[in-house]
Amino acid sequence: MSNINLLPWRDMARDRQKKHFLFLLVLASVLTVVVILAINIWVHRQVARQQERNRLLQVEISRLDRELGEIARLKEQKAQLLERVQLFDSVQQRRNLSVRVFNQLPELVPPGVYLSSVDMTRHQIELVGKTEAYGRVARMIRQIEGSGWLTEPRISAIFASDTQPVALSQFSMLFRIIEATPDATR
Repeated sequence: MSNINLLPWRDMARDRQKKHFLFLLVLASVLTVVVILAINIWVHRQVARQQERNRLLQVEISRLDRELGEIARLKEQKAQLLERVQLFDSVQQRRNLSVRVFNQLPELVPPGVYLSSVDMTRHQIELVGKTEAYGRVARMIRQIEGSGWLTEPRISAIFASDTQPVALSQFSMLFRIIEATPDATR
């Protein structure tokens, strides 16, 4: 048995193992490259799909921004129209205000009080007149306070005059008009 040489057989087995190892190494490398390429393709598809979604979202966002701009413009127009309507309502109320004041004055002015001028500016009325007695002016103040739509009556001046044949005291009075709602004047 000493004549049997096992070295070539071992060399051949080693070569076979080397070839098998190299084959497995190449196979593993190829499989790794294939898997990496497949993952890379999948990732790129996902990125492309997400970019398409982002583009779609950007388009929708810009469309909604335009619509919001239109809504803001419509709200501004609505506010302007409401402002105009309020202006028309206030003009409508003011138009009837002087008639209402002159209809109410005979009820407010007691006998013995004579008005010489009525001056109306915005929400304030100034009366200038003469009276036989101070108590009648006080009665007029109470009636103004009780009217419900006239307020803050105050006498700015009152003084006796030396007119003949009857001595009348002159007075000047201010009072304010309470802003009425559109339904209250109708």
